[in-house]
Amino acid sequence: MIKLNKQPEPNILVLNKTKWTSDLLDYVNNKQKVPDRIKNKYNHPDIKSILRTETNGGKCMYCESPIAVVAPEHIEHYRPKAIYPYLTFEWSNLGLACPYCNSKKGDIFDESCTYINPYIDLPEEHFVFSSTMIFHKPNDKRAHITEIQLELNRPELMEARKNRIDAIRILIDQYEAERNTFLKTILKREIEKEVSDDKPYSMFAKTVYKMMIKMSNDN
Repeated sequence: MIKLNKQPEPNILVLNKTKWTSDLLDYVNNKQKVPDRIKNKYNHPDIKSILRTETNGGKCMYCESPIAVVAPEHIEHYRPKAIYPYLTFEWSNLGLACPYCNSKKGDIFDESCTYINPYIDLPEEHFVFSSTMIFHKPNDKRAHITEIQLELNRPELMEARKNRIDAIRILIDQYEAERNTFLKTILKREIEKEVSDDKPYSMFAKTVYKMMIKMSNDN
């Protein structure tokens, strides 16, 4: 999980969210089933396109997995639309999540102990990123519930992180062994590219990179 920044609200929402919300709440207040054509208007391509940009090319806002290559992208409602229907089209409530994180979070939400929100919170203030695992900091209940409920240390996620870290380590080894100044510069540029925010599991990659560079400098 890395810090994300909200982009300007898409014009389609600026122009329509008041009407869309009113139409949806008419059904909700009358205890009628909301038709898909009403409740799913947030799936508009313009909205999803900006959410992809916000999440560095379409990574899950929680686990940093690239989404579209393996599964459909889910527009995530930080505060669940089933509990807060009036926030269904609220731009600040929308993000992008992988199907797994989205389904595990579901409609479970506690205002007294909310999930870590990477658009608002600094993840590194709440979590420790160690090897392939993410740990909530001691007595941080919000981070604890986020880690456990979203299963941020599920086996397949840890394996994917390991593959990324192994690739970074190979590049760092090549960099440390290289004596040609020009090639060394190129390798460093490649490493920095591989740990950038648009890469999968970048927080883990950056953590390993900083640790290995520090060890190298200490020696």
